[in-house]
Amino acid sequence: MSPITPEIRACAEILTGNDVCVEKAKSLLREYHLPDGLLPVKDVEELGFVKETGFFWIKQKNDITHEFEKAGRHISYATEISSYFENCKIKKLSGVKSKELMIWISLTKIYAESPTSDKITVNTPTGISKTFPKDAFMA
Repeated sequence: MSPITPEIRACAEILTGNDVCVEKAKSLLREYHLPDGLLPVKDVEELGFVKETGFFWIKQKNDITHEFEKAGRHISYATEISSYFENCKIKKLSGVKSKELMIWISLTKIYAESPTSDKITVNTPTGISKTFPKDAFMA
């Protein structure tokens, strides 16, 4: 079930159209001191953001898989992705998975220790985390 309720939609800034939504996603990532390549989405239909809570969602036409070569990871992005933005952090992330060996593992949190940190850490629901160079996720 989608976390995007009518109540959330009522207080959100909602954008449509691929180019506008992709640029807004990159802008939000930069605003929250995160690499602007973390969400390499395509064919975006809608982006929503609630400034007061940091709640964010993006809807794209198809699931995509992106390879972050510098991190040595394949990441899968569902047609609907949602999360909460905080300074240097994405939490309660849904719709994003990382391929580890032969299985896909959901990612729930992505964060940097500070705006000037050169590392970014990714967490799974089981508490397992990995740290990568921040520049591995730059657009």
